Amino acid sequence: MTNKYYKNILYGFALILITIVFITSCDTGVQSSPKPGVLKIILQSDPTDTSIIIIKDTITVSNGDYFKTTVFQGKAYSDSIFAILYPTIESYRQEDKIINVIERENNTYKPHTIFESYVPPGNYTSIVFGMTADLLHINIFDIPVELPPDVPKLVTLPVGFKISENATTEIKVQLSPFKSVQRYRDTYYFDRKLEIVDVKYF
Repeated sequence: MTNKYYKNILYGFALILITIVFITSCDTGVQSSPKPGVLKIILQSDPTDTSIIIIKDTITVSNGDYFKTTVFQGKAYSDSIFAILYPTIESYRQEDKIINVIERENNTYKPHTIFESYVPPGNYTSIVFGMTADLLHINIFDIPVELPPDVPKLVTLPVGFKISENATTEIKVQLSPFKSVQRYRDTYYFDRKLEIVDVKYF
């Protein structure tokens, strides 16, 4: 075989090697999508808020009493961009959730998971959800309640938190159930007193 033949083989190998290096070093501009994290929101009533004044009597909550509230349309906001929150990680659509916010468990108020949803990773600035109520039953009293006039059904709670890939962020929201009930003439208004009391990362 001639030297020319060997040179052609070497040129061929060199061309293949240069092509491989070029392809592997190229940035196509397409990056893999980040995996979501989980945002879990727990609602629990303030354990110190256990009584209400009806007429002139102070009534204390007991087992069997109920304060029926409806939670709905959860969102997590990163400035003006938001992620929709679902009731469970298996859910594929938003649904209203009816809960008894004065349900007792182990001599205190029972915590309720109101949202547990996959969320894109990033930094967030607030959570938003709807909350209404229609009936408070305590002792022998049945008290119809409603939102105050011109108050929107959605409430915004500012809170800075982070969602990381394959991790869970848990936010605990506390409601003062009886302090939220205000009587005006013959109407009881549900003036929702909510606050963020804890953010945990798992």
